[in-house]
Amino acid sequence: MTKFKKSFIFLILFFSFALFTPQTSRAVDFSQISIINNSLITGFREKIAYFFAFGADKKIEVLEKQAENKLNSAQTHAENGDSQQLQDSLQNYLQTKEKQDVLLDKTTDPQRVLEKVQQKTVEQQKTMEEIKAQVTDQEVKQEVIQTQEQVVNQVAQKVVEVSGQEEQTEFFNKVEHVWAPGTGPGGEAGVIIEGGAMQFAPGTSAGGNSGADIKQVEIITD
Repeated sequence: MTKFKKSFIFLILFFSFALFTPQTSRAVDFSQISIINNSLITGFREKIAYFFAFGADKKIEVLEKQAENKLNSAQTHAENGDSQQLQDSLQNYLQTKEKQDVLLDKTTDPQRVLEKVQQKTVEQQKTMEEIKAQVTDQEVKQEVIQTQEQVVNQVAQKVVEVSGQEEQTEFFNKVEHVWAPGTGPGGEAGVIIEGGAMQFAPGTSAGGNSGADIKQVEIITD
C-alpha cells in the first residue's frame, strides 16, 4: 500500500472517530482537535497537489509553494509566541526544501529551474529574518539560523554543480544582502565559502546580529 493510500485511509478514520466521539469529549479537546484536523487536511492537500504535478519541474514548483506556506505558518507562530509550533513549521519547511533539492537532479532544464529556486530561496530568507527578529528564545533563534544556513548551502551546492563558481558567488551575495542589509564588498569581516558551503568569519553570523557586519565574500579553493 502506498503512502498516499495510507494517508487517505488514516484521514477517513480520523474524521469518523471525531464524528462519533461524544460531544462533551470533543468540547474539552476542541482546540487540539482543530489543530490536528488542520494539519491533516493541509498534509492531505499537499500530497494531492504533489501527486498531480507531473514531471520534476512541476513538482519543484509545488514544493516551493508548500515551503512558502510553511514559512508563513512559522511566522504566524512566531508572532503568537508559540515556540513549539514554530519549530515544527521550520522543520517542515526544511524537509520540503530537502525534498525539492533531490528533484533538482531530475529536471529537464536545470539552469532555468534552479534560477527560480534561487530567487525564491532569497525571498524566503527575508521571511526568516522577520521570524528571527520576533523570537526571543535564543535556542529557537539559533534553530532559525541553522535552518537558514542549511537551506542556502544546499541550494548553493546545486548552483555550483549546474552553473559554476561565479553563479554560486552571485547567489551568496544576494543572500548576504538579506542577512546584512546595506553591506557590500570591501570590509574585513566576511562570509567564507569553502567547498560549496557558507561559513562565517570570526564574529559574524547569519543575519549579522553578532556585532560585526558581513562585508565580503571570500572564495577558498582547494
